Amino acid sequence: MNYLDIDRAMVDLTRDMCAGCKSRLDAVPKENGTERKALQLEYGMYTFCGNAGLLFNTTGERKIMHIRRHVLENDMLKRFPKLNLAYQALDEEEKLCFVAALQAEIFIRDQWLKEQYAELAAAEASGDTGKIFEFKIKIGAVESLFAIWEAWRRKNGVYPYMFEEVES
Repeated sequence: MNYLDIDRAMVDLTRDMCAGCKSRLDAVPKENGTERKALQLEYGMYTFCGNAGLLFNTTGERKIMHIRRHVLENDMLKRFPKLNLAYQALDEEEKLCFVAALQAEIFIRDQWLKEQYAELAAAEASGDTGKIFEFKIKIGAVESLFAIWEAWRRKNGVYPYMFEEVES
């Protein structure tokens, strides 16, 4: 399996999560405001992950992979020592496979998820039920997508279990 195969699988998994959530949202009557809001937040997070992780970018596949590699190598891996060690040991083609399989999740964990956990904790401390609801939906959606990505990596033997030691 080459990096383009891995990248296509990650994109397809993310698009499938978006489509499934959109179908569930479309099936909920407009009168069910809370349920619709939850599904809108969830759908927004799947879309966010595809965009923020640069998975939905349509610029030439090889070109975008080099951009994603640059994003990953630009100090980010230093904050994930286990992942950095594994990455540094790879040859050039395998580095592209690593980027295809893991860059989006590394980026989202590093640039977004930590902050969301902190904001959830603050909302819980202040008793802000509206914010708690929102953060739990958002974090839950992202963690669900991470679980789907990890299941695919395990099934296909593509850098499985890389996030075992990563703290949220």
